[in-house]
Order: sequence, then structure tokens, then C-alpha cells
Amino acid sequence: MKRRELLGSALDRVAFGAVVSSVVDPSDLRSVASSLFSAEPTRPAPVDEGGAASRERTADGYAMTYEWTDRAGREWRLEFRLERSAYRQAVDETHGYLSGFEAAKASGHAERLTDLLADASVTDDRAHRSLPESVRFEGAIGLVHSLEYVTDAESTGLPDYIRTVEETLVDGRGDCEDLTYLLAGMLSQPAFGYRTAVGVLPGHMLAAVHQDDLPGAYADAPTLPGDTYVAVECTTSRPIGDFRDEPVLAVYGDGIEYIDRSAIADAGRGFLRDPTQFQTIADASELRQH
Repeated sequence: MKRRELLGSALDRVAFGAVVSSVVDPSDLRSVASSLFSAEPTRPAPVDEGGAASRERTADGYAMTYEWTDRAGREWRLEFRLERSAYRQAVDETHGYLSGFEAAKASGHAERLTDLLADASVTDDRAHRSLPESVRFEGAIGLVHSLEYVTDAESTGLPDYIRTVEETLVDGRGDCEDLTYLLAGMLSQPAFGYRTAVGVLPGHMLAAVHQDDLPGAYADAPTLPGDTYVAVECTTSRPIGDFRDEPVLAVYGDGIEYIDRSAIADAGRGFLRDPTQFQTIADASELRQH
């Protein structure tokens, strides 16, 4: 659910509370409404100084600069521009957990970012040449790891908020879902052409790549349950294939593969807060069994 819908719900609660608790001057209620809706992000929040992402406003949008170091110690620098209208359109989009993943894979901005990654400057490889696939793969992971991890409550004041690729890039931050969508969106583009998926754990989400699509250096990486996809953590720097020791509830790629039915009820009270998304996974698992 996006901010506008949640703010509308909040306004309804304010109005209802005012009626049952006390007599409130209508101008006060209008002031509350104005303050709630003025919080809607027609422009992004300030980027933390000293972070991997920096942002400058331009006449028609945002000029982003990302600087990061990948796990092999290579230092990267990438510049990316996004129109203000595209950012506002992204804010207005509404996605659930699964549709957010699909939108990331179809994002034209994710495609452009991935194309730019191939030409990004690497300090220990200054000769202008095409970067090997394994280097670009590590560069994409490093970019996502460099962005600030922040919970929805901390960054938006909302209990649950799903950022699009465009929002994550301009905001320079996100939670596990946002960062997972960004990486999966990049790796799904023609520059990589990987078959991607998302893995759902209790209170957590991670990206996954089809084992057969990974660079040769990762041919022996362990797979998620189901032996098809290899996990890539987006919030912590773990080896490819390594993920935190919790049950895998489901893997969603071309469809849903339900993994651990015994744990999904508990997860429904945490990560899968959207009842429609929870029901989608439950229904899909029932169909697979029959």
C-alpha cells in the first residue's frame, strides 16, 4: 500500500477520533489533513551525507552519484539521472510483494542503470573495455549493498511501504524488499539476462538467480530449497548462496514454489502483512499439492 492510501486511512481515523472524543473546530481538522497530505513525497527525503549515494536537483529531476566498493575491493562510481515526473509517477504506483518484483523486472530505469553499470568507472581497471560478467555481477551486488538499509517505519513513518526501483535509487535507501527488487530488477535486464526470483523467509526477503545463469565462478554455490535458484542477500554481505538460518517459506520466480508450510502462519503476522499477498502464496501452494 502506498503512502497516499495510508495517509487517507490515517485522515479517516483522525476525523472519527475527533467526533467521538471532543468537539473540534473544523479549521483544526483541515489543518491536520493538510499536514498529513503535505508529507506525501513529491520530492525525496535528504540523502545522508557521507553515504554511498549523493543527489543533486536539476531543472527537471535528480542527478544521482553512487560510489561503492565491491567484495573484491574494486571501487566503483556511477552517475544516473531520473526525471522528477518519473519519481512522482513511481510514488503513485501501488504494489504488493509479488507485483513489486514484477514491476522491478519490467522497469526501464533498471535497464538503463544496468547498461550504465557496464561502463561504470572502476579504479583498478581504468582501461576502457567491456567488464567481464563476473565483475559486473559483483558490481551490481555491491551497489545494492552500499545503499542504506532502513525500515519502513524509520524512513516513511508507515508500518509497510514497498518502494519501486525508481524510489529506491533516488532515496538512496530501502528495506530488504526494496533492495531485493532493485537487484533482481537489474539482473533481469538484457545486460545480464538472468532468470531471477525472490526468496521469502520469516520477516525477510532476498534475491535469487537461476543456478544455470550465474557466472562460472559461482557454479558450486548452494541453492535454495528446490535446487533451482541461488540466494543473494541484499542487506548483508554474505557469500553467494549463503543466507540467514531461517526456514524458506516460498520462492517466487515465474510462479510460486511453496517450501515450508509449517512456518508460513507465523510469517503472516510479520513479513506478509498484506492479507492478499499471504493468501496468494497459500492458494498457490494448495494448487501445487493437487
